[in-house]
Amino acid sequence: METKILIAGTGPIGSTFGCLLRKAGYDVTLLGREWHLRAIAARGLELDGLWGTHRAEGFKLASQACELAGPYDLILIAVKAYDTKGMVEEVASRLASNGLAISLQNGLGNIETLAERLGPGRSLGASILVGAKIAEPGRATVTVQAAPVIIGPLDPAAAGAMERTRHIAELFNEARIPCEPTDLILSHLWAKVFYNAPLNPLGALLQVHYGALSEQAELKAVMDEIIEEAFTVARRKGVRLLWRTADEYRELFYGKLVPATYNHQSSMLQDLEKGRRTEIDALNGKIWGYGRELDFPTPYNETMTRLIRAREQRLTER
Repeated sequence: METKILIAGTGPIGSTFGCLLRKAGYDVTLLGREWHLRAIAARGLELDGLWGTHRAEGFKLASQACELAGPYDLILIAVKAYDTKGMVEEVASRLASNGLAISLQNGLGNIETLAERLGPGRSLGASILVGAKIAEPGRATVTVQAAPVIIGPLDPAAAGAMERTRHIAELFNEARIPCEPTDLILSHLWAKVFYNAPLNPLGALLQVHYGALSEQAELKAVMDEIIEEAFTVARRKGVRLLWRTADEYRELFYGKLVPATYNHQSSMLQDLEKGRRTEIDALNGKIWGYGRELDFPTPYNETMTRLIRAREQRLTER
């Protein structure tokens, strides 16, 4: 039986996955903005950049959830983190009884939102250290990649959860989406936050690429503290981390991850430039919130959150 896939959100990552999965022959429905879908209907969905040049057509297209047919075997949630709950509510009834949903999003809390509605065994998260952009309507560009896509279920002990996760990883790899399965997805999602939390808000506030942030001692000192706070919060929440100490992670961060994405500009900067809301509350704001719950101060993450919120407010007042 043909695997039916819904891409819920056709921003840069959703469009990238959608193009490659459709080109691999899967039945793919795109749920997204009309301006993007009109271009796709006219000439197909194009992808270029680091993952090669591709073009796919024959999609089913929907600009509203009420237009979806379903049921879908796989739903990829690719909207902004602040839209997760609303999107999950709209598409949950269209997930097949044995289907899976995967959050492809930034930040913390997304996989838990899926699990509240769908159950932890059917809810997967993905750590995606890949940068992309919508170059024009109907075309996405992959700009950077620091690691393969990592996917895993919130509850790896659920019956069949890891077997199904490995199947989806194989499906992605066959579609030329570099992917690895894991039974420690929360560890990897926190690892991504250790990367995003220092780079995204500072890059957005200073309007610079990631590499510039690592070249000034004052900025490195700020990023070090953001990482330290996040690491401590994760530890106090009982998260099984991939590094023994924050110093061990920072060695990877400055030695490999930042150089691999040196020229990348954060999606948070792109959102502010376009007058859109950012995902700060799912990143630094989440660390700050967890810190308050644990009675542990996180002044650097709190400050980043307040500064980005202030920038958002100024943009809405124009």
